[in-house]
Amino acid sequence: MGAMASETIIVPVLFRAEKSGDFKGDVTAVFPTLPGTNDPWTMTCYAHVGQHGTCSKDWYWTTRAAKPAEYAPLLAELKRIYENDPGEPARLKVVQRLTPAYDRERRAALRH
Repeated sequence: MGAMASETIIVPVLFRAEKSGDFKGDVTAVFPTLPGTNDPWTMTCYAHVGQHGTCSKDWYWTTRAAKPAEYAPLLAELKRIYENDPGEPARLKVVQRLTPAYDRERRAALRH
């Protein structure tokens, strides 16, 4: 019996940093294709503290793009979680911005 080929799931991820306030500089990972709730404008997000949660597009626009040196530790943590998942490993793809295509994919995921 031959080895089964499995398709690698690619999961886009953006990294955003707080611009001001008590959490200025804190980095959050945003998964633009993964719904946060049943609201099509929310996305799944992840932070060192709090782990997985939900973020809105309104919050997203109050943040800035995180620099690679700022998000490197969080990316490493996420790779350990997603790429080593024994059930359904996924490869994270760092992307730079939200796109209409990500919005469409996230809304489609809500319909399933």
